[in-house]
Amino acid sequence: MRAMGLDLAAKQTNPSGICIIAGEQTESRIYYYDKDILEEIGKINPDIIAIDAPLSFPSKGFFRHSDVLLQKMGYRPLSPNFKNMKQLVIRARKLAKRLQGKYTILEAFPQAAGRIFGLEKGRWESKDRFDAYLCALTAKYYLEGRYEAVGRQRIILPKSV
Repeated sequence: MRAMGLDLAAKQTNPSGICIIAGEQTESRIYYYDKDILEEIGKINPDIIAIDAPLSFPSKGFFRHSDVLLQKMGYRPLSPNFKNMKQLVIRARKLAKRLQGKYTILEAFPQAAGRIFGLEKGRWESKDRFDAYLCALTAKYYLEGRYEAVGRQRIILPKSV
């Protein structure tokens, strides 16, 4: 089983973290450009990819149904309609569309996963790599059936450990 997490940046000039969990091994890297991210995904051929980015916009207002539910759970998701978040959503949707059909794509929320697992940045050299790791853990839990899908947008959270 190969679970991949992707902490996607809104702009290709900013770092995006990728983390792969395969068995007992964990590896993370930083990429910038979509072509490099797609090439790496093709090489690794993961069973699943969890992305730290909204994959949709709200039908009205600032927050999606899932975002509102996350807020009620005590988390603080950003609105997909905020200026920089719009760029991220557009980039994430383009990537997800290119990967659809080949891979299972999930929307993850590493802020929540970190709290659920009781993990902090610790040994990770960058927030991008750490968030990618939390996304990969979420993907692994999804494959193991230990997850919760929040709201209509199905933001995936790992079940409490």
